[in-house]
Order: sequence, then C-alpha cells, then structure tokens
Amino acid sequence: MNNRNEIVEWIIEWLNVESIAYTLKENDSDRFRATIELNQNLNLDIQLTSQRPDCVTLLIHAYLEPDDQRAYSRLDWERKDSFLRAVRWALLNIDVDHQISPNADTLQSISITKTIYFDGLTRDRFFNSVLLLKRAFGLLDLAYCDHLRFGSSNIVSR
Repeated sequence: MNNRNEIVEWIIEWLNVESIAYTLKENDSDRFRATIELNQNLNLDIQLTSQRPDCVTLLIHAYLEPDDQRAYSRLDWERKDSFLRAVRWALLNIDVDHQISPNADTLQSISITKTIYFDGLTRDRFFNSVLLLKRAFGLLDLAYCDHLRFGSSNIVSR
C-alpha cells in the first residue's frame, strides 16, 4: 500500500505534467487539499485527510445563487421533488456520491464526490474521476435548467 506522502507527490506531479494549475490549500501531516479550476465556473477540490487515510476524495460544490435559493424555497413540494429526483437519477447513474445541503426543502448547495482508494489510484483513474465530476456538474446544471431555471441565474461552483 502506498503512503500519503507518495500519493500527494503523484497527484502534484500528474497535475504539473498535464499543465493543470492548482492552488494548494493545505499540505501538512494530517491533511492535503488542493483546488483546480476546471473552467471559469467550476472548481474541484482534491482532499486527503486523516479521517480517511487510505483514499483521495475529489469534490465539487454546486451552489444556488441567493435569489435562486429564495425562489426555490417558495416552490411547491412537487416541483422541488421533480428536480431532486432528476438530480439523484443523473448522479446515481454515473457513480458519484452527492449530498444536498442543508436539506431538500431549503436547498443551498449540492456536493458531488468521488472517492479513489490508494490501492486503485492510477493517473488514468484520477483524471477519469476528474472528468466524471465535471460531467456530473454538467448533469446537475441540465437538471437545474430543465426543472428550476429562475430568470437568468444558474448553478455555480466556488
């Protein structure tokens, strides 16, 4: 099994080889966190933590704008449910995890994650997972457009 420091070195090397700019948020003995900008609206976090010492977690946060949060909270339950079912269906079908925050009634954000355990971590698997999360965000945005579009706003990542 590979150790954490070796995994961090691999990830940094892979990002450098692919000329992908990243911002290092934390890199100490307990935690590694870096953010890459996939496009102007989409950031992806890469995390290794002491709570899950044998895996890399890739994470995207999708946020509703404040005006959209207010509009969403005023929707009837049927429309909210339709949107959430579309989101769950799309994300479950591409093998990523997601979490709705704070809850389905007052949606502020959706976190989309993919976990890669060290024993399965390769450069190919890492970048396929990055692209998978990018597609997941696109599916989330499509569900938003089909079910919720409030004016000209859209879902953003920070």
